[in-house]
Amino acid sequence: MDDKAPIDVIVLRGLLAMALAGLALVGIGMAMTDSTRVLRTMPPPDYALGLSEDGTSFHFSGLVDFGLTRDLRALAAAHPQVKRLVLDSHGGYIAEARGAVTVLQAEGIATHVEGHCASACALIFAGGAARSLAPEARIGLHGYALRPGNMYFGMIDPRAEMARDMAIYRAQKVAEPFVRKLSILPQAPMWYPAHEELRAAGFVTIP
Repeated sequence: MDDKAPIDVIVLRGLLAMALAGLALVGIGMAMTDSTRVLRTMPPPDYALGLSEDGTSFHFSGLVDFGLTRDLRALAAAHPQVKRLVLDSHGGYIAEARGAVTVLQAEGIATHVEGHCASACALIFAGGAARSLAPEARIGLHGYALRPGNMYFGMIDPRAEMARDMAIYRAQKVAEPFVRKLSILPQAPMWYPAHEELRAAGFVTIP
């Protein structure tokens, strides 16, 4: 009886190890399935970015959405001779706007607006190596805030986020009085400065 006990223990331990291994494989399979399902159901970026028909500029329109920095970097790498980005956007995710600015600065790409560029789009515009507006173009600016119902409320400091973007404006040689005014703007309504004021502040650099 005593001689058989160690063998039984070894067998039981082996069966337990096999069962745990099986459960682990099932868990990995479920995790992979869940991850694949998430990847398949994520909506595509809500913007259009590409080369103009004449090949002289990049055009961006739509939401400043996740993936913009990656796509702009790839587009710039594919067409290194192009040094102009035309913008048309009501804004979007500020983190992607900051990422787009790093691409513009690294590649020496100028920015231009023919229609409307507001919120996060305005930050991208300010990141251009040179910045110009069509006669009817509008640049919209506002302050930062989070509503209590926002899922990130309490996790993000709007003042810290604003300070990060004020640093970008300063690095782009925007006049300090203009930057200070931006830092105290309310979230609404949107402020649309006159072209003369934008040029005087260095926000627009090409007449």
